[in-house]
Amino acid sequence: IAKGLAAIHKANLVHKDFHSGNIVNEDMYNSYITDFGLCRPMSQDSSSKEIFGVLPYIAPEVLFGEKYTMKSDIYSFGIIMSEVFTGYPPYHDIPHDFSLATQICLGHRPEIRCEVPQTLLDLMNKCLDAELQNRPTAEALEDMLEQFGYDFNGELYKQVEEIKNLDKNSSIYNQANQTKSTRFNYQTHKQAIYTSRFLNFQKLPKPVNAGEHIISQTVGFNLYFSVQRLCE
Repeated sequence: IAKGLAAIHKANLVHKDFHSGNIVNEDMYNSYITDFGLCRPMSQDSSSKEIFGVLPYIAPEVLFGEKYTMKSDIYSFGIIMSEVFTGYPPYHDIPHDFSLATQICLGHRPEIRCEVPQTLLDLMNKCLDAELQNRPTAEALEDMLEQFGYDFNGELYKQVEEIKNLDKNSSIYNQANQTKSTRFNYQTHKQAIYTSRFLNFQKLPKPVNAGEHIISQTVGFNLYFSVQRLCE
């Protein structure tokens, strides 16, 4: 996914509607970004203030009324990372309304309630930073993630091993093994909308970072098999 986004940005384009619904998975290793209906060159200045997309994936500066940039796509990538880590759509249990848009601008981000390597959490947090200059470029994301996949002596690999070697007597681990299921059971709020739509939120606060906008972690193993593949 990072490789595809880097290719889009190298062509001096922005996607502008980047979310998991616009990603097609060919297999466990290959994914493709689709739906370029809103994709525009960076040089093409739009006077329109209309916002179109899926609220949880839209960068706070865009919600605030600023121009969509490549760094806005990077924010969307960070939200997709949180979805991959947890297995749950972002903000699936609350309405996607003015209140959520306000909280996003105030630094609220999806909670990660499973065990995830700190290196990946740090990268995700950079993507979700309210300050655009703190977000990495798509090319940097591609390089870092590719390096993670081959560096078996690096910090990420050590963190994955620590997760694998956590106390296997924990109730969460035993419960996960007893179910032997990879399915996620959750209910989506009836006002949680994951299709692209026009959004019109007035008088939102200026985007800021929360004190610690991510993350209160609890030990869990929802991500165990996904993380394990990083080191195969």
